[in-house]
Amino acid sequence: MDWIDRLNNAVTYMEEHLEEYEDIRMIAAAANSSHFHFQRMFALISGITVAEYIRRRRLTLAAGDIQKGHEILETALKYGYESQASFTRAFSRMHGLTPAKAREPGARLKAYPPLTFNISITGAHSMDYEIREFGSFEITGFVRPFTTVDGSNLREIPRFFEEMDKSGSIEEMNKLTGPEGKLKGSLLGVCMDFDEKTERFNFMIGVEPVGRKSHEKLESRTIPPLTWAVFPGRGKMPDSIQAVWKRIFSEWFPSMEYEHAEGPELEVYLPEPCDDGEASFEVWIPIVKK
Repeated sequence: MDWIDRLNNAVTYMEEHLEEYEDIRMIAAAANSSHFHFQRMFALISGITVAEYIRRRRLTLAAGDIQKGHEILETALKYGYESQASFTRAFSRMHGLTPAKAREPGARLKAYPPLTFNISITGAHSMDYEIREFGSFEITGFVRPFTTVDGSNLREIPRFFEEMDKSGSIEEMNKLTGPEGKLKGSLLGVCMDFDEKTERFNFMIGVEPVGRKSHEKLESRTIPPLTWAVFPGRGKMPDSIQAVWKRIFSEWFPSMEYEHAEGPELEVYLPEPCDDGEASFEVWIPIVKK
């Protein structure tokens, strides 16, 4: 119940300040949360980012203003756009027509009402996890930028894996690791470098190198010492792991005295035999006590 109230408080704050610059720290403060943890919670539970929610709500209200006869430039500035051109592009992407066309009789527009978070009955299925203290370790792999806008990352990251697999890159990376490493020779998917303003982050497909020379095309990072909540899973990919991600933020975090530690997030694909299309995996989330 506590997190439901906190999320609704944040939505109320956003609705009351749609004509102002969106300050994610103030929005998160309304939910009594760190800005990073709030953004991850909001996105995984609602299915859209905070920035995308604000964008949709502003463009919904803007359409109403324009149909009432307000000037397009005036409306653009009111809802935070620096120019009529940038407003027109955003308006057209959402509504499928320009602001000028929105004034015509019979114009069809899209409306996104305010979000409301409600209690749902969950917990019928147990959720295994363990808390691990882990020292620093090295990772190396291929890195690519992704965006969370419109859930693009949920579609594009599986394609990234497929591309790396077909090109033989994953097979080559697996030669750099082994069971003697801290991660037991697992293939890794690492979410890192989150940028709240651009809604972008970097994703690495990589391994923990163990005494073997890394390829010059690979990027290397050091994962710092962190406390991790580790969630095991197994099943068809990518649906199984995406379901675990959603349960972590919609069920586990709201019921526990932890929040996100603002570090990288790991998908650890264990080197275990599985049926075709399936994987045995762990999701690692860096955590701190509230």
